[in-house]
Amino acid sequence: MKRTIARTLLAGSLLLVAGGAVAAPNPCQSLDPHRKAGADAVAALSVYTGPSGFTVYRDAVAKSARGAGAGDLAKGVEASDPALASCLLRFYTTARYGARMVKDLQDMVGFRTYAEEGKENWSAPEFLRQRRWLEQKARDLGLTFKSYDGRVDEITLPGPAPVLAVLTHGDVQDVKNQHWSSPPWEGRLVENRIVGRGTEDDKGPIVATLYAMAALRDTGWPLGMTIRLLVANAEESSWEEIPYYLERAAMPEMTLGIDAAYPVVNAQKGYGVVTFRGQGAADPKGVWRVVKMSGGSGMSIIPESGEAVLDPEGDAGEALAEMTELTRRAADWATSHPPARLSVTREGDLLKVTAEGKGGHSSEPTSGHNALGDLTAFLSTLDLRKDAWGSLAAFVGSAVGTETDGKSLGIAHRDEVMGELTSNLSFLRDDKGTPVAEINIRVPRGISREEIAKRIAARANGAAVGTDVALLSEPHIAPAEGKLVSTLLSVWEEVTGQPGRPIAIGGGTQARLFKGGVDFGPASGMERYRGHGPDEYLTVEELHRITELTVAALWRLASRGD
Repeated sequence: MKRTIARTLLAGSLLLVAGGAVAAPNPCQSLDPHRKAGADAVAALSVYTGPSGFTVYRDAVAKSARGAGAGDLAKGVEASDPALASCLLRFYTTARYGARMVKDLQDMVGFRTYAEEGKENWSAPEFLRQRRWLEQKARDLGLTFKSYDGRVDEITLPGPAPVLAVLTHGDVQDVKNQHWSSPPWEGRLVENRIVGRGTEDDKGPIVATLYAMAALRDTGWPLGMTIRLLVANAEESSWEEIPYYLERAAMPEMTLGIDAAYPVVNAQKGYGVVTFRGQGAADPKGVWRVVKMSGGSGMSIIPESGEAVLDPEGDAGEALAEMTELTRRAADWATSHPPARLSVTREGDLLKVTAEGKGGHSSEPTSGHNALGDLTAFLSTLDLRKDAWGSLAAFVGSAVGTETDGKSLGIAHRDEVMGELTSNLSFLRDDKGTPVAEINIRVPRGISREEIAKRIAARANGAAVGTDVALLSEPHIAPAEGKLVSTLLSVWEEVTGQPGRPIAIGGGTQARLFKGGVDFGPASGMERYRGHGPDEYLTVEELHRITELTVAALWRLASRGD
C-alpha cells in the first residue's frame, strides 16, 4: 500500500504506461525554465487577486519561452494547450497566491473552533468569527458564500448544474492535556513549518481549496460543473451538520474530501466506542485501593498523559511510606515496556502514578504511544482492591492495556482491503460517580457490532465491569473504478511523479456520507497523520503541494473539455 508522497515536485519525472514502459516526459518539465518569469510578473501586480493575474503570468511564461527559442512551447502556453493547461494552472496558483495562503492559514488557526460541552458550535463566538472571515475571503476572491445556519458554510465557483463538491471541516480538536512547543492557536512559522491546531486537519485544505477555486476563476476557462467548497462545522463532534445540509441541498454529482491521505482514500473502517463501567466485586479485597483514574482529551486522540491515585491499605501503607516499593515496581515495568514513562509522587497520605506518552490520531494508534494503556497495564500487575475503580483498572489493564488490535478483548479481525481492527484507550474518567473507560475502535468489514459485543461480554464475564458497544458508523467503500478515482490518481501521478492506487484508512471522514465520496489528501500518510496531535503542522511546501493537487483535480474533473 503506497502511503507516502514526494516532498518536492518531481516535474521532470516520466510517466508509466501499461506494462511498465516509459512514455513521453511530463509536459510540466518544459515549463520549468520559464516559471520564474511568470512568478516575477505576478509578484509585481498591485492587487493580489483577479483575472488579470493569470493573463500576466501566462504571457510572461510565453515570452520567456519564445526568448529561449521555444516558439512552439510559447504558442502552446498562449493557447492554454490542453497538454499544458493543468501544469500552467498549478504553477500559476502557487506563484500568485502562495504567500497569501500561509498568512490566511495562520489567520484561520487563530479561530478556536472546537466543540464545548453543552454548547452548539453554530452560534459559538469563535465559529461566528471564522464564518465572517470565510464570507469576506470568498467575496475577495470572486466566489459566492452561503451558510446553512452555521452548520455548513458553502463557497461556490458557479458553472453548469452538476456539482463537484470539495468537503472539508472548519472545526478542530481541543488541545486540552497536550504539550505544545509552539502556541497552538497562533500558527507560528517555525523552521518553515506552520504550527497550530487545524493546520493539517482541516484548515490547511480549506485555504488550499479557496485559492484553487480563485485560480480557476482567474483563468476564465469554461467549466462543465459547479464547484463548491463545503466547510462542515461539527466533524470533530456530532456529525449533525451534513445530514442537515443534505436535507436542504442536492447531493453533489461527485464529492472529494480533503481530510485523510493521498493518493486516494476510497475505503474507511467503521467507527465504534466500547465503554466499560466499574461495578466492583462482592468482596473487594486487595492491598492497593484505586481512589481514581483520569486521562484523555478526545475520543479520536491518543492520550499523552494519565494518572491514578492509590491508597495503600493496612501494613502495605507503612512499608511503602517513602514510596520506595511502588516507585521500584513502576520503574521496572517501564523499563521492560519501552517507551513507557511512569513516575510516582506523594499527595498527602496517597500516592499518584503518572504515565506520559505521545499523542496522535486514534485511527492509527501506533502513530503515538498511549499513556493510559501503560497506566492500566501497570496497575493490573498490583494487588488491587476490587471495588469499582480497582475492578475497572484490573480488567482494562489486562484486556486492553498496551494493545492496539483488540486481541486480548477477543475482537481481533482483519479484512483484506481495509486491514485490521484497531483499538485506542481514549478515556479514563468519572461519570457521575461511576468509573468509566472508553475505547475507540475502528472496524473493518466482516465483523458486526453484535459479534463484537458478544465477544467482549464473554471476555468481561466475572470481571465486575459492565460493557457497552456502540458502532456509530459502518465501514464505507466507494467504487475504485470510474472517473473520480481514476482522475485523482492521474493527478497524483502528474504532480508527484509516483504511481498510486486507492487505499483504505482507519479514520472516519464525512466523505462517507456522500454518494461515492472519497478523500484526496491532505496527509502524506495516515501512519504519520499529525491532526489531533501536539505540534500539528504543515510545511509551506506541503500547503502549496496540497493546493497544486487540488487545483489540478478540480480542473480535470470539472473542465468542459472543449
